[in-house]
Amino acid sequence: MVKMKQLEVEEVCPKRKLYPMVVNFQNAYITEEYRESNCLMFVNQDNNKNTVVTELDNIIYTGDEEEEDVGRVLLLARDKKTGKVRIIESGHLNLKPVIRNNLDTSQLLETSNLELSRKFGSKKQKKEMEQREKLKTNVETIKMQVEKATEKISEDQLDLSSYDSATLPDDFYLPPIDRKATRLEDVYDINKILTEDEFDTISSEIGEKDYKPEMSPWVLSLIEKSNSKTHQVLGLYASCLIKFYSTAAKEMKTKGFAACKSSHTLHKVIMKNFSSVAKGQTVRVQNFKDKAFCHAIVFVLLINNYKCSLTSICEEFKIAQPTVLKKLRVIGATVVTSGSTKTVQLKYPLNFKPMFRRKTARF
Repeated sequence: MVKMKQLEVEEVCPKRKLYPMVVNFQNAYITEEYRESNCLMFVNQDNNKNTVVTELDNIIYTGDEEEEDVGRVLLLARDKKTGKVRIIESGHLNLKPVIRNNLDTSQLLETSNLELSRKFGSKKQKKEMEQREKLKTNVETIKMQVEKATEKISEDQLDLSSYDSATLPDDFYLPPIDRKATRLEDVYDINKILTEDEFDTISSEIGEKDYKPEMSPWVLSLIEKSNSKTHQVLGLYASCLIKFYSTAAKEMKTKGFAACKSSHTLHKVIMKNFSSVAKGQTVRVQNFKDKAFCHAIVFVLLINNYKCSLTSICEEFKIAQPTVLKKLRVIGATVVTSGSTKTVQLKYPLNFKPMFRRKTARF
């Protein structure tokens, strides 16, 4: 037989004006999801008993403090650090839900049939009623799960006025551009795409790593024969934008996401220019995807003597030719057809004449 440890009572706390209450809920029980709830205490003038009222899950519970004719309710509290023990006199009450009297006839009839079947029905009827109750419970559980899921969903309040088709210029989608340039080389100045410090830092970072596995095979094939650091940096920039274009929005919100793993500086440049932050989370709207597309194509044209294959663009971005042709109009590129081969080229003067009117900011 196990002997209980003896405890020495240091203090006895009798009832005062305010004292704890031991509460029992009728037809309910406390779960881990229970949160603290305020309650009100009144004095019932009919019997001079303390009455407690509270609200949980839109249901009002009320109950009177029970009399202490037979015995008293005592709480034993022990301090883990000091080992001191106190006996606290408390009250006890049962909280019952307040039943609504505005139920319609169908609800009352269903409730009555349920109670009659439970008490006086056959085994078959009881099983049927139990199955019905389970089905009802499952529906309520699903509703609760849906409500919990929707509580976590938040609406990102973004300033979309800057993305409106009436105010958003085509230059938003393009690298630094000089529309008044007299030479093809000056339209997209390759030295203005990145600052000098950004270019030097990125070049230094990728020079110490094997960055080629992160590059698109198509872009890598265009710069393999070139020893130019500018082409290497722009090629990696274009490859990361191609990957960024097809990256799911959920993946971008993860902590370990990197737009460029080979260069932290290039990662920051991409996140700054091709995404925004709302409520502490990274957001990429459609305009930024189109911007990433246009920048990547311009970089490829710059490192490949102002031309590239239209078929390769469609395969890299996994989009149809009509959609690509619409986006190329913003860049000012021209599609040259030779037999069955279609080549995208930058020719001076560039084809900036608008061929269509965009009804929305998305194109």
